[in-house]
Amino acid sequence: MPTLPLDHPEPLAATLGVMLYPGEDENGQRRARAFAAQFLAEPLRLFHDAGHSLTYEELARIASDSGTPLDDLEERLRDGWSTGETVKMLFALAHTDLSLASWGNATKLVETIAARHRVRGSRTSFYDARRRYGSVAHLWGAFSIRERRFQSHPEVGYEGWHDFQFFLAESEVLHRWGRSWRPDRANSEPPLPEEAWHVPEGWTPPEAQPGWPRTGGIPGLTVPDDLLAGLRRPGRPKNSD
Repeated sequence: MPTLPLDHPEPLAATLGVMLYPGEDENGQRRARAFAAQFLAEPLRLFHDAGHSLTYEELARIASDSGTPLDDLEERLRDGWSTGETVKMLFALAHTDLSLASWGNATKLVETIAARHRVRGSRTSFYDARRRYGSVAHLWGAFSIRERRFQSHPEVGYEGWHDFQFFLAESEVLHRWGRSWRPDRANSEPPLPEEAWHVPEGWTPPEAQPGWPRTGGIPGLTVPDDLLAGLRRPGRPKNSD
């Protein structure tokens, strides 16, 4: 299983790059590194203006990665969004009504939400995105569950770095759930793949301190009743006569 690049000078940017370009071939890795380098351009300028500095090796690594054009970034962001929302909805359905927990129903809910927010995409495109992003689906799912944002509370010593670490912990919880749970149907498979990007061996999140927000775990989400109407239960419909 591929390991997330947490040894990068900015591991959040590098992880986002992998989430957008999860391919393990050289082209995918090059694009993931390019996203991280381009994502860091403005923060690095502010970092330098504040009087800080990186080592030559770190600067050279970022500069050498920045040249690859990312002309498909908008499409990648949209596919990542739909993958995360689909995983989130499957998890929520499993905690609402197990008989409704299926990829088909989860995708139907995402299609409804996308239409409400005028996000372009069809059910077929959402299915295709989930298949392509299977190795990072748990990361996108955790990102969606936390409403696609990171937080910091410096007044209690909770910085962005801590929140990113707890995000990684949340993604690992979600992946373990996705590998251990399976629908109560014949020949069912766990919803998430075994081969997935993961944290390095021996990695652990920081120890939570008093006053810190409750992060690092996945809440028991449920689906509102108004979204459950019209979802299909598995099996053939019974005859009415």
